[in-house]
Amino acid sequence: MDIIRDFKFMISFFILCIVVNKILGIFAVIISKEGADIRQVYRLFCSSDLKLMKNEEVLEYICSILEDLGYKNPVIAENLEEVLCYKDNSPTVVYLLKSVDDLVDLDIFYSIIGKMKSKKLKKGILITKGGYIPQCYKEIKDIRNSGIDIKIIDGKELVKLIRKNIEKDMISEGAV
Repeated sequence: MDIIRDFKFMISFFILCIVVNKILGIFAVIISKEGADIRQVYRLFCSSDLKLMKNEEVLEYICSILEDLGYKNPVIAENLEEVLCYKDNSPTVVYLLKSVDDLVDLDIFYSIIGKMKSKKLKKGILITKGGYIPQCYKEIKDIRNSGIDIKIIDGKELVKLIRKNIEKDMISEGAV
């Protein structure tokens, strides 16, 4: 009889240890989240978020996106309007354009192309929170024929790139 009673006690003690271990594991997860709710709600980044962001914040996302796209050493200029980076040992300048009425017109477009030519830069990316007038898209072919490799990113594409960057960060942090 004593053997059966001792055996029941050992089984009960073993089960108790397992339960306590599970409870401690749950507390460790809660504490490691630094007060964050386990069921945090994440919403998608959208164009209204982009329009509310300051240029500094947008440029930080742009730097992170450029690194994801294979560009090296992105550096934000003091004027908070451009980023210089390298891909295949070739300098690329990225301009964050201020649009008028949410559209970049040809005057802004060509002023940036002029800046690139004066700095003897052959690669550039033009980014805006808004969009471009249709003529800008048509002019890209002529600009590329003149020897400047130019890409343009409008607000919709920028939102997609930032959203993808945020999702990558969330996955790497284990939030998803």
